[in-house]
Amino acid sequence: METLLLEFVNTLDSTFKRLQRDLGASTGTGQLTINQFQYIEAVYELGHPTISDIAAKLGITRASATAGINKLVKLGYITKTQSSEDKRVFHASLDAPGHQLMEAKAEAFKAYGEIVRSALSADEARQFEQILNKIVNLFD
Repeated sequence: METLLLEFVNTLDSTFKRLQRDLGASTGTGQLTINQFQYIEAVYELGHPTISDIAAKLGITRASATAGINKLVKLGYITKTQSSEDKRVFHASLDAPGHQLMEAKAEAFKAYGEIVRSALSADEARQFEQILNKIVNLFD
């Protein structure tokens, strides 16, 4: 079981690395680092977050989040706007390239899920979903 689990984790890891590389090639975002990709994902998932929100989600300092977001602003993936209520607070939002990257990622994940589902019968797919829910809940 341990050998098979390790093989499964390694397969997922290499598949997701290939997915990120392919996404980079197809969306013109190949120059992004994994950290920059994580910033974009955080902004996408949080909606219109503050720099503090991004820092908290990624488990980093506000200074690191500010530096990362500023770099993505320069690259054209994110827009940073000052709060009208508190001038010390800035919000981040995705520009068109950031949205395109997240849409491409969602499509790639959907295709990957369809590949996995096609290898399973309906009963196996239901069981696999139940097992995955248990595993995911361990990490929440």
